[in-house]
Amino acid sequence: MKIRTTAGRAAPKGRAGITLTEILIAIMILGIGLISLATLFPIGLLRLREAQRQTRSSLLFESAACDVAARTLFDRNSFLYVDLVNNNYGWPFWYISGGARFDPLVHDTPYYGGAPTGDGAGNGASSTSYGLPFAYDPLWRQITVHPVTGTPGIYLDPVNQDTAEFRFADGTGLLPNDPGGGIPSAHGLQRLTNFNRPGFAGTGPSAFVPSIFVSPEDVVWQDSTINTYNVAFNPTVGVGPSPSSVVPDLSMTYDAAGNQTYQPVNDFRFSWMLTAHQANGSAGAAFDGNVVIFENRIFGTEPAPAPANFRAAGEFVCEGVFGASKNVQLAANAATIGSYGYGMGADRTVLIRWSNTLADPVVKVGDWIADVTYERNQLVVAKRFLFNSGVGAARASTLEWDNMPAQRCYWYQVQKVTPAQDDTTKAGFRSMTVYTNRKLEARTVLNTAGNPLYQNAVLICPQVVNVIPQTFFLR
Repeated sequence: MKIRTTAGRAAPKGRAGITLTEILIAIMILGIGLISLATLFPIGLLRLREAQRQTRSSLLFESAACDVAARTLFDRNSFLYVDLVNNNYGWPFWYISGGARFDPLVHDTPYYGGAPTGDGAGNGASSTSYGLPFAYDPLWRQITVHPVTGTPGIYLDPVNQDTAEFRFADGTGLLPNDPGGGIPSAHGLQRLTNFNRPGFAGTGPSAFVPSIFVSPEDVVWQDSTINTYNVAFNPTVGVGPSPSSVVPDLSMTYDAAGNQTYQPVNDFRFSWMLTAHQANGSAGAAFDGNVVIFENRIFGTEPAPAPANFRAAGEFVCEGVFGASKNVQLAANAATIGSYGYGMGADRTVLIRWSNTLADPVVKVGDWIADVTYERNQLVVAKRFLFNSGVGAARASTLEWDNMPAQRCYWYQVQKVTPAQDDTTKAGFRSMTVYTNRKLEARTVLNTAGNPLYQNAVLICPQVVNVIPQTFFLR
């Protein structure tokens, strides 16, 4: 069929290709898609990591709660008689003192190797006093390599003191002297274990520690690229050139004599410890505390100032001003005790301050910090924390003035953090401000200028990924 056209005009031809405009539009759409994928990919990875952390935290929390109850991990007798050397002060294990044995759940020593009487924090526990906060951490005690001997296992040696005390969140030497004079109240919590060290018999055998305090779901499997595995209980026969990646690796456990025990090994990516205290200092049947979940925890040591010379790695402790503010409401009895009070409008504000000779700590939204103010000398406790005890200060609802405990371990999650900068109050220091997910349980006493009367200590441990509160009961 022939199409008639207008006189003098040719019929239109079909399109031979796409235009430059269409090419540019296609490139723009492709670029937007690639950018979207590049943006969503790391977000997806973060979501997967967070989901894995929450899943492992739930499993470890259930495991911890069950183990504490089933294994009676907080039984005070297990702390009294494990190894028969858990005196914590300078008597050899064969010496039987005339008084009661040292009970770390309610007693502490004024210094490493000192006697827990007279000026030991928590001395004289009664039905009206709470036990001291402690860190229950057998896994760290057993597998951390001794910095001097080079062998796994770091246990207390109060007699010879050849081994540092390695308290949890020890800030000795990291904080400057207290404004009131003397070293700050940052001695750290007792790092306790009631499992026997390898080679000792008795309750709490150490062989169970690696299977209790790590995720039981994370088993170490055989590496398919290694062809030197032997058949279990028959070391003369190899498994062949192609090990199975779904069979547990049984070649990593040994007994005291160096013989393989062919036991499955758990991956240490996720592990847990406990920070807790007795709900009543004399009963010992209930404990309030937290299950602390770690991811890729550092089981090691690092240099520290004398006399300790070493401290636990990954536990950075510095000054913390809890309730930091320049607007201070004085106590109702300020005329008697002095012009001191609490910062107003700062119930979730923490100022973190450290020496500029140290590297800036890493604190991100979602991380956990802890108030680890801890004074182990009862004479200093009376001076710094009980100076208001005989005054009868009024508890005004707008001030909540009270005598804060001298031994603490309060965990907070970071909701907001400011960049680190040179501190405007103390020369030679840097600081940052963080805002917590809940109201502070204890606040720093401030003067009218907003400066601390006495220093408090804060723990920064990026390996902590979750802290779950729990009350434990012993039957």
